[in-house]
Amino acid sequence: MPTILDPVMTMPVRIRFSGTTTAETFHMIPRECERFHADWKMFLAGSGVTGSSYATEEADQPQMIAINFYAIAYIEPGKIY
Repeated sequence: MPTILDPVMTMPVRIRFSGTTTAETFHMIPRECERFHADWKMFLAGSGVTGSSYATEEADQPQMIAINFYAIAYIEPGKIY
């Protein structure tokens, strides 16, 4: 059973939004990362999913980010530079 001292496991996802030259890295817990990728794949397949809110962990603090898939230029799952 996890304790309060256990680190939160996260997966990095780099996203470059349209109109920017740099990508941002978001650290999602595995469950949220899987949900993000499933939603992204449905968007690319034309399913009508246009984005959602996803939980991230930044500096050990949980945050919610809202992502509009139409604003994404590209993603790189699992990459940190």
